[in-house]
Amino acid sequence: FGSAVSGFGFIYNKPRLEQAGLPLPATWDDLAKPEFAGVIALADPTQSGSIAAVYEMIVQGEESWPQGWKKLLLILANAKQFYDGAGDAANAPLVGDALVAACIDFYGALRVEQAPDALVYVSPKGQTAFTPDPIAKLKNPPSSELADTFIQFVLSRQGQALLALPAGVENGPLRHALGRQPVRRDVYESYTSQLLPWIVNPYQAGNEMIIDSELQKVRFNVLRQLVRAAAIDNLDGLRKARTALADSGYPPEKMKAFIELPENVSTVSGIRNVAKQLGNQQDAEKIVTGWQIFFREKYQNINH
Repeated sequence: FGSAVSGFGFIYNKPRLEQAGLPLPATWDDLAKPEFAGVIALADPTQSGSIAAVYEMIVQGEESWPQGWKKLLLILANAKQFYDGAGDAANAPLVGDALVAACIDFYGALRVEQAPDALVYVSPKGQTAFTPDPIAKLKNPPSSELADTFIQFVLSRQGQALLALPAGVENGPLRHALGRQPVRRDVYESYTSQLLPWIVNPYQAGNEMIIDSELQKVRFNVLRQLVRAAAIDNLDGLRKARTALADSGYPPEKMKAFIELPENVSTVSGIRNVAKQLGNQQDAEKIVTGWQIFFREKYQNINH
């Protein structure tokens, strides 16, 4: 059974953003803006499955694959640093290494609890896909009756309220907020004004985002390797290209070159073909090396 709901968004350090004269971001589009250059902590999608899901969600938030890639690439170009793990990236606004970090909601919740006066977590409205986190009973458990009782409690209104209420309030946890999104609709309806501030009702019109899960599965490894080639392996060139574009007023011809995709993944059908080829180690090495060269040369041309 679904026992809680997970989403992906970003966490930011409000006082430091205000100190830097930057607007408080509310959507992924905000993080793609040039003023956020060099202030975002991101993670390597080949090392973190949750951040790979974030990147896919950003892409699917647009009407087409090329448009989605454009938005994602502009966000990647604003990265201050890429971390191996999404948890490490989420720590960056907490310790002051970055002002914003993309992360899964419960990573954000844990950091917000540590610094509630400074940190804010956002599930971008209409740009966040919510998925259930399951609870299950093991086959032939030591105590089937106890397992059933526990599951029933977790799925009860009382158990669900514990997930989303602040610590110390009636029906809430005693010492520490759990910071999870309930799966039960009636908890959102009954505790509307009492829930933790960043909790979003996924059942409310306008909050939801529909993900093409079949395409997500096909594109999963392709997008991970593409991001690695475009941004992590070529981060210096990407930053310089973004700066050159900004300095020249984003001329259309250079902007077109900047967001151009390698020909073999410029369409969804091409992605499907490449996804199959990446299953072969020899083919995968050739493809990824080709992408690394493609992006390196493209950024160099924009910089000159």
